[in-house]
Amino acid sequence: MENLKREVLGRGEVQDLIASTWSSVRQMIVAAAEDERSELRLRVRASLLSLGARMAGDARLQAKVDGWVEGAAVYVVTTYRDEITSLITDTVAGWDAEHTSKKIEAHIGRDLQFIRINGTVVGSLAGLVIYTVSRALGG
Repeated sequence: MENLKREVLGRGEVQDLIASTWSSVRQMIVAAAEDERSELRLRVRASLLSLGARMAGDARLQAKVDGWVEGAAVYVVTTYRDEITSLITDTVAGWDAEHTSKKIEAHIGRDLQFIRINGTVVGSLAGLVIYTVSRALGG
């Protein structure tokens, strides 16, 4: 039976049928996900709202979901560490420094000035404290 299954699944016609079927199913799912009134989208929304309501009041469920998310995050990071590092490195290396600086300043806006001022004030105070302590200790 195993050989028959392998032989049937290995045939080009069967592979084409599987690929065609998957493509059709995928298109149906994508179309349903994009349609705000589709049954799929309505059920997924209702399920997520129900899960959120249950999680809000159930500490055991919260802990269980936290464990799942933590486990998934650890798995992704440990399994795909090199790919993640490469993606981040390549992305940042491709940034134009001047363009990126302007974009950050445009998005952060006035807050950036406060960050700069706070950094200057805190740095100055830290320097003053270090200088005072070193002088007090005879340095």
